Amino acid sequence: MAFSFEALRVNKPLRNLVLLGAATAIAVVASVVAVSVQERGVRAQFVPEQMYPGLETRLDQVAKIVYMLPRGMREPETITLIRGDDNRWRVSERVNYQADPALVQKALIGVSELQLYQPRTARKEWLQRLGLTEPENIGKAVRVQFFDKDGQKVAALLAGKVPEQTIDARGEGMIYVRRDGEDQSWLARGRLPLVATAQDWLDRTFLEVKRDDIKRVTLWVGTEKPVNLSRASKDENDFIIENIPEGYVTRGAPIVNGAATSIVDMNFDDAVPVTSFNFPDTSPQVNFELFDGTNISLTVTGGGGALWAKIEATGDEGEAATRAAAINSRVSGWAYKLPQAAGGQLTQSMDLLTHEGGLAP
Repeated sequence: MAFSFEALRVNKPLRNLVLLGAATAIAVVASVVAVSVQERGVRAQFVPEQMYPGLETRLDQVAKIVYMLPRGMREPETITLIRGDDNRWRVSERVNYQADPALVQKALIGVSELQLYQPRTARKEWLQRLGLTEPENIGKAVRVQFFDKDGQKVAALLAGKVPEQTIDARGEGMIYVRRDGEDQSWLARGRLPLVATAQDWLDRTFLEVKRDDIKRVTLWVGTEKPVNLSRASKDENDFIIENIPEGYVTRGAPIVNGAATSIVDMNFDDAVPVTSFNFPDTSPQVNFELFDGTNISLTVTGGGGALWAKIEATGDEGEAATRAAAINSRVSGWAYKLPQAAGGQLTQSMDLLTHEGGLAP
């Protein structure tokens, strides 16, 4: 609706209405500016600080680390890491199998170096947006607690979402956190391992066999159809099948070599006490003979849709005896879930490694 200044002069009610609207608009703008300035002032005044000042000097006092992981509608999963009298860390939920020392170190150093970078919301109803609702309340936060030998908390926090901008100008990761028991949340700078399962914490130091170590391999030990693979020296790249049937040839060096070297840098997916499985006399067995005289035997069985192996090493004297003792100290009493590829290689048969001469593989 158009109007003139003359109309405002003669129409007092209209003039008052316009003046009131202008005053209101000015007040709103002023308040927005004031809030904006105040917010910038708070941010400008906040100096990043350690989440747990001085913790780096007390890390040797930490004797237990507990992770509580969200599992949606189910109960949260707990992973407990215990420091033993030998100063080695073990995973309680895996019957005290040794934990990966490097990963434990990352957790300890990570929490001591977490730096509160910017304050975020302290309103409990908004914490969900940052992934900071407790896991026991169907939230998505990971609770991490550090205890000393007397069971006293050294540090405890809830770790939430990693923002889209996960790396800051210093090349460090960013994550939303809050101290356990406090509603105030923070954008923190630093790194903290948030692994998903107990098996992820297991020490993957295993057999530590290199390709150059392997002299001879026997698949299906003790059966009517064993497969013997060997090479005369480390200088020979390819393995041969010693007992290949007459009239048959291999399906190619890569296939034979793959079966012979399946133990090289072998890893495992999980570990449980060996008594968890039955290993009947008919279980497939594989023997690896190394050039130094060490023999490593794997007995395989099925369970839960996967292959599991128990392992034993032998060595008569010298380097072989020392190496066998070191392997047995790690693997004795345990059954290992094998990666699918390794399990397939360990159970290769003569039919899978050879074909009749003159026929296409």
